[in-house]
Amino acid sequence: MKKLAATIALLCLSSGVLAHDIYSDLRDREGHLCCGGQDCRPVQATVLPNGSYYLPGSGETIPADMASPSPDERFHQCIYYPAASEFDPYPAVTSKPKTRCFFAPMNSS
Repeated sequence: MKKLAATIALLCLSSGVLAHDIYSDLRDREGHLCCGGQDCRPVQATVLPNGSYYLPGSGETIPADMASPSPDERFHQCIYYPAASEFDPYPAVTSKPKTRCFFAPMNSS
């Protein structure tokens, strides 16, 4: 029973790592790396008439010129937490996340 539980745990951990691998080398339009390890994820998005993207989960609108081609024909967002000030020891707690990179399927518009 312990061996079965260990095998299941290992499979769950390794599939999570593999799922995040698609973000490892993604770069924005300027060539900067998008992902810091756990800050990228698939998201729901609606293409607006002007070509921008609305993210209902966060209420954010992403400009069309910020979108890069998706690696898997899904929408993905990579975020970061800007520091409220240079002296803020917990910026993720005190600041709202911002989009670092956004990926959209090429046929989404």
